[in-house]
Amino acid sequence: MLGDEELVPVAQAATLEILHSTVMKDPDGPTFEARLRLLAAASPEDGAQVGAAARVAGVLLEAWRQSQSA
Repeated sequence: MLGDEELVPVAQAATLEILHSTVMKDPDGPTFEARLRLLAAASPEDGAQVGAAARVAGVLLEAWRQSQSA
C-alpha cells in the first residue's frame, strides 16, 4: 500500500482521468454512475494507479449518490 505522500500525485492524476473520461464526455446520470461504480470496484492488486483511481472513484461515487438523494 502506498503512503499518503506517494498517493497524492497518483490520486490527482486519477481524479483528472476520471473527470475527463466521465464528465467531459457529458454522459447521462446512469452512465456516469455506472462508470464510477466500475472504477470503484478496482483494487490495489490491479496496480497502484488503478487502486488510486478506485479510491478516488469511490469518493466521487459517494458524493454523486448523496447529490442524487438530496
